[in-house]
Amino acid sequence: MTDKKKLVASDFVVISAVNDIDILNNCLARSEDIRNGDLKLITIDGATSMARAYNDGLDRTDAPIVLFAHQDIYLPRGWLDRALAVLEALTRAHPDWRVAGPYGVQPDGLHAGRVWDVTMGRELGTAGFASAPVGALDELLLILRNDGSYRFDADLPHFHLYGTDVVQQALADNRSAWAVELPLVHNNRPIESLRGGYASAYAYMRRKWRRHLPIPTAVCTLSRNPARLWRAQWRRRRVVARPTGLLADAVTVARNAGYE
Repeated sequence: MTDKKKLVASDFVVISAVNDIDILNNCLARSEDIRNGDLKLITIDGATSMARAYNDGLDRTDAPIVLFAHQDIYLPRGWLDRALAVLEALTRAHPDWRVAGPYGVQPDGLHAGRVWDVTMGRELGTAGFASAPVGALDELLLILRNDGSYRFDADLPHFHLYGTDVVQQALADNRSAWAVELPLVHNNRPIESLRGGYASAYAYMRRKWRRHLPIPTAVCTLSRNPARLWRAQWRRRRVVARPTGLLADAVTVARNAGYE
């Protein structure tokens, strides 16, 4: 993609790592742009890490704009048209951008974005916010400007913090990363624990980006201070994931939120 080429719907593709077909069918695959064929969906099964899954997806497409989407998000009716306009504007204003998303954390720790969080039962962020430069993006949806130069770090373990890694790599390459207003529904089941896979990814990222710490993220600030992760884990001690069968109706949530 060049800055002079106007984006069209066929420039977009969605890649999603799937481990629950019911969640996919009730959320992401119900998005009208995907159902009507305007937005191509590529699914990756059997992923051992999200970075490797997404690299597998990149091997399957040369689309200029790649959307890396969680299976539990829903894109409201008209989302693709809005994305075309928002990303065209972003390209005019910041032609160096590499990655964007609907929710992120700025370098000063302030959050920027607009998504409906089903578990919390409320909207995170505000309508009408200006596109904001970020140091980390929430992984629910990453929008990559795909010129063939970026690959996810296959050594990053498990399924966490790759939204921070892609942003930090963009900044290291003198590219930019942005939170943009593209509201969607996150029919999520929250992380119950920051031990295990999250802790492994956290340790890897802390080593990799040690010269840039601290880096605020949506869950826990990456820091040399181990107490940061301990405190974040303590705050989540009563978190219980919703069973799959209790997924909200994503279309109804989107309508009630005013997204479609």
